[in-house]
Amino acid sequence: MLVSDLSPWILRTVAFVFGALWGSFFNVAIYRWPRDMSVVSPPSHCPHCKSPIPAHRNVPILGWLLLRGKAACCGARIGARYVLVEATSALLAVAVVEQFVIAQSPSASLADAGVSALLYFFFVGGLVVATFVDAEWMEIPDEVTIGGAALGLATVAVRTPSPDAAELALGAGGGFLVVQVLLVWSWERLTGRRGMGEGDSKFLLFIGAFLGWKGALFALVAGALQGMIYAIVSGVTGRDRAPRGAAAPPADAPAGDPDKWVPPAPLVVRDGTRATLSDGGRRLAVEDPGGRLAWEHVATDPSKDPLRRAIPFGPFLALAALEFLFFGERLVEAYFELFM
Repeated sequence: MLVSDLSPWILRTVAFVFGALWGSFFNVAIYRWPRDMSVVSPPSHCPHCKSPIPAHRNVPILGWLLLRGKAACCGARIGARYVLVEATSALLAVAVVEQFVIAQSPSASLADAGVSALLYFFFVGGLVVATFVDAEWMEIPDEVTIGGAALGLATVAVRTPSPDAAELALGAGGGFLVVQVLLVWSWERLTGRRGMGEGDSKFLLFIGAFLGWKGALFALVAGALQGMIYAIVSGVTGRDRAPRGAAAPPADAPAGDPDKWVPPAPLVVRDGTRATLSDGGRRLAVEDPGGRLAWEHVATDPSKDPLRRAIPFGPFLALAALEFLFFGERLVEAYFELFM
């Protein structure tokens, strides 16, 4: 069967439904992976009352809209993130089919184009999962980064058009090493604190495995630029959202006098990771089992220091990777014209 044998609108419709269905699974992964839960067992259930969700109430997008954002079992509110992930996944599936199937030669094999589209959809699905997990938890699941990188490198030969294997290997390895060596290890050695997290370096590994060194480099540069713009805008407008785990000063902490506040005992988990609250409750520091600072959040006055805040970098890497995937060379040329 050839690409021209099916109407583009049939392909788009199938892609939308397919993407929405996978978006439902992505929601499960976003909720469970940070909590070290299996995405297979138990089956879908209400996160509030734990009641099983029957298939007829688990229809992507429509289920949330018909129930008006509430659980049918207990009436608890269901966040808009669920329908946002499903709708985003559906639209991205359409975009992938548009580029990797419909835009191909009419005489191209539909099976070959479909395999390519499927692989790139799993790539953009990984970007979606990483974005929402990092935005909430300040971490990126290894299931996305390591597993996704392995998938990208192992499927070079079956993608159409076939990318250069050496470019993908260079993009994966180079993207990981640049972030890990320069922005994680070296930055920590020079400043005593992390610049970026190891999840970000593994995320570049994943992006490079699908987009090559050009895509990894673009994601790093464009992601940093877009992240900086977001930090400035959110600082100026006062829209600052601390990641899960960041603590505000306790009610009994005297303002401006942290010495009179008695900090709670450090929290130490089983693997030796240690969380400490200090500076009148304004500083939360997480140290790895070796005593190195792994993550830190310091509550500041945004009007005085709009850039000093913990901002997840993964969403901006994901956004830049999507820009490169769909617009590629045109965007690179636009960036060069802007800065040169």
